[in-house]
Amino acid sequence: MCSKRRLSLTSGQASIEAVVVLPLLLLTALLIVQLLWLVFAQSTFNVAVAFAVRAGSLNHGNTQAIERTLSAGMASLQPQRVEEEPATRSELRTAHWRATLQQHLHAQFARKITVHQPTAEQLKTQIERRYDLASGRWLNELAVDHPALRQRETMLELEVWWCLPLQVPLAAQVIMELRSWWDAPAQRFCALRAEVLGQPLWALQQRLSQPLLSGYREGLND
Repeated sequence: MCSKRRLSLTSGQASIEAVVVLPLLLLTALLIVQLLWLVFAQSTFNVAVAFAVRAGSLNHGNTQAIERTLSAGMASLQPQRVEEEPATRSELRTAHWRATLQQHLHAQFARKITVHQPTAEQLKTQIERRYDLASGRWLNELAVDHPALRQRETMLELEVWWCLPLQVPLAAQVIMELRSWWDAPAQRFCALRAEVLGQPLWALQQRLSQPLLSGYREGLND
């Protein structure tokens, strides 16, 4: 009788431990998956920002070129399905353009790009009035061949914030609660948008500079 009672107590204790431990193990596994995805997303974002800054450097600081390049770089984070396996080159191209469009639409509300260089002082003192043959109009340009700039490089420096959707169940909510530990402007920026979208968002941020390879133009996208 005693052995049966001890067996019953042991079985009950094991059941209680399972009820407590299994959810913790599940949450831990989900957190690991979400954190690995964040690491991959941050790496992808860093590369996308590097290409975006280069696009701006080559295209007179054109914001549309920067935004398109950034969206194309982030397209690899957007899962896409193709009809056949293996997919043809045309199907892969279509899937990539679809992913780029989806990221571009997401970016209209969940992305911020700040130009730190050229500075307002540089634009005020060194800008020139030049005629652009391609657009057929006069533009203000910080020319890379400006006499005051020949002895040193003129930089294009951008800071980019991108609000990444968190999609792993439970783990996303836990990470959002922990976000209060990172009281950064980028996180507050994404927190406001998360409330509007009703979706957990985590801020990716990167600040990068590169020498201007073309004159920086004001009013290029007006």
